[in-house]
Amino acid sequence: MKHRFKALLGAGLLISGLLSACGNSQNAATKPADATGANATTAQSGGSAANGTNKAAPKQLTMSMAWSSAELTKAMTGILNEYNKTHPDVVWTLAPGMQEDKLLAQIAAGNPPSVSMLNTTNYVPTFAAKGAILSLEPYIQKSGLDLNQFTPASLYSNSILGHQYALPYFEDTYGLYYNKTLFAKAGIDHPPATLEELVADAKKLTIEGPDGQYTQLGFLPAFTKENEGYLWGGRFATKDGVVTANDPNVVKGVSWLVDYWKQFNPDKIARFQSSNQNAASGVNPFTTGKVGMIVSGEWFMPSIQQQAPNLDFDVAPIPHPADAPQFGNMGSVGGNPMVIPKGAAEPDQAWELIKWLSTEGEKLGVKPEYFSAIMAVPALKELVNDSKLAPNPQMAFFWKYSGGDNIIPFPPIPESATYAKQLSTNIQLAETGKMTVQQALDDVQKQIAPLVDSELKTWKASAGK
Repeated sequence: MKHRFKALLGAGLLISGLLSACGNSQNAATKPADATGANATTAQSGGSAANGTNKAAPKQLTMSMAWSSAELTKAMTGILNEYNKTHPDVVWTLAPGMQEDKLLAQIAAGNPPSVSMLNTTNYVPTFAAKGAILSLEPYIQKSGLDLNQFTPASLYSNSILGHQYALPYFEDTYGLYYNKTLFAKAGIDHPPATLEELVADAKKLTIEGPDGQYTQLGFLPAFTKENEGYLWGGRFATKDGVVTANDPNVVKGVSWLVDYWKQFNPDKIARFQSSNQNAASGVNPFTTGKVGMIVSGEWFMPSIQQQAPNLDFDVAPIPHPADAPQFGNMGSVGGNPMVIPKGAAEPDQAWELIKWLSTEGEKLGVKPEYFSAIMAVPALKELVNDSKLAPNPQMAFFWKYSGGDNIIPFPPIPESATYAKQLSTNIQLAETGKMTVQQALDDVQKQIAPLVDSELKTWKASAGK
């Protein structure tokens, strides 16, 4: 979603400690989290407790979400208003800005919101393994919800090894952004389809100044969401949850990225980034017209619209190896999981809201008055396949792309957020020559595999899997 904070990686140790506390808390339904503070927004009710009848007062329940922007808070409050209008027995209140550490503290204290929308799907399997969220499978089976209406990758990313502990409310996926103006100046008339074409185009688009430093970079060599590991069909874990960080095809994909850094000089790339990229302000050298190509998600589009509304750009599939066309249209997916925290008040009502948001609520969310704030990829097949609903051709590309056969979520295994962080750290060490690719990925394997294996065994024993 728009204005999301994508990583949350630095909170790992705090979250780990809070998860331990969650595992020891009482598993009883308690009152919902207090949503009367300045950061809570109450949606309107469709009923009244003081209407002179004997009707019971509607239940007051809370849904939290990790994001806190005014635009997204307004949009989600509006969507909850629509639900409340047709469900007069409940009033849902939105509590924005509830990051995972605060949520886990409330779970441990026995006072969580009834529904929570997490920042990333990477937290779903970890929270599930620690008993911090409820399995949705009993609710899905009882309600008869048809899971075939969702794109396969969106469902799998909201699970622990395919066991559903969350449902998606919009998703993220990734593609190759390219600057059409810079392409035309360089005599390039189409985006690269292969990695070999990408390198050739990057050379044409890269410009050095009098001091030999880059003033324009053809391709910013960074793959969000570990997409580099999928270039040659690599996998970060087996279907059974066995970590495979040093899978030979993952090594091959990361090696391609590291070789690109070497070919274009890591010091010069780093200097270009430090001179042209400002994380604090959100300024990206692609929006300023100094980068020809970048891999990013659909959530990058609002930054372009705000910072460079006249930028002539388009989006294409992430290029594949010339000798491996079967890996074309490759990418990853992740997004906005909706969960029922352990100890939530009225879990049946919580399920009804999640079921509605993931279906009718998502159809409502693509309407312009809401989508301008949400700016993400639907998980419903009927929406991703209807390009007329998307606000522009670029967003329509992401919607359609997300449903492809080669879209693969990061493994839904315990500690997947920790796993992703360690991968990112070690790949950067390989890019800058401090480790070889094999050393970097062997080190990830050594650190993460025992941790995941232990937590999976615990979860399987407790869940009867």
